[in-house]
Amino acid sequence: MRILLADHHTEPRWALKAFLEEQPEFNLMGDAQDAQGLLLLAEKHTVDLVLLDGALTGMDIEDLITRLHALEPRPIVMVMSSDFEYSRVLLKVGADAFVSKVDQSDWLLKKLHYYAKQVKMEGGCE
Repeated sequence: MRILLADHHTEPRWALKAFLEEQPEFNLMGDAQDAQGLLLLAEKHTVDLVLLDGALTGMDIEDLITRLHALEPRPIVMVMSSDFEYSRVLLKVGADAFVSKVDQSDWLLKKLHYYAKQVKMEGGCE
């Protein structure tokens, strides 16, 4: 599954990048530190899933999700936050999935595998 990663916090982004690059079933297409950088990458690369921080700088989260969903093919948008209560807001404004930043990495991996299966069934993965 092809993934883009975006988080305005450098160290967590690097840690997630290293974690995803260790997973042979995932192909990290790029990472960004703000909404504009993410949109540039998303327009340049065809991706199956965008994993982004719910507090990403540079654009309102609802507008960002709307712009990501307008891409063809439409990527799955999984939003991360350390504020579990914020998950309701994120899902309401269009996020396809939510993952808590305080969860263990195996929970993120489980969710990514779930969506990878869906993408594969729909013919989206290479």
